[in-house]
Amino acid sequence: MLISVHATIGAVIGEKIHYSLFAFALAFLSHFILDIIPHGDKALIKAYRSNFKNKAMLYLIVFDIISTIILLGLMFYFHKLTYSPSVLWGIIGGVLPDFMVAVHEISHKHFNRARKAHDFFHEKLNWSIPLNLSLIYQIIILYLLLRH
Repeated sequence: MLISVHATIGAVIGEKIHYSLFAFALAFLSHFILDIIPHGDKALIKAYRSNFKNKAMLYLIVFDIISTIILLGLMFYFHKLTYSPSVLWGIIGGVLPDFMVAVHEISHKHFNRARKAHDFFHEKLNWSIPLNLSLIYQIIILYLLLRH
């Protein structure tokens, strides 16, 4: 799932739940629930892990981080979100599992349990969809979230 989806859902959770710790915990949990839905990046992850010269996954991650910053900035600018500690902690909780996996991928030692949990939920439904179809339904999810 795109970081922008996890961050946006975390922000919306934080907007609705005004207790920062609870917003963080729900957003963190939502990350794993959303990752159960196949989202078309299995082949990219496999290629990236087996051949670090494969840059497609890296380009997707950079694009996703930039689009997340822009999307959240627009949501604050157009008052879809109100800046508050609970919104901030919701965003952090929503993206933290991916950050932990990234640290593990780089270090090969930190956050091993988090990576295993992340992989478990990613593989919960053992079917795959093309990345382009996944991007379309994730954009639809974002659109529906922005209409709240």
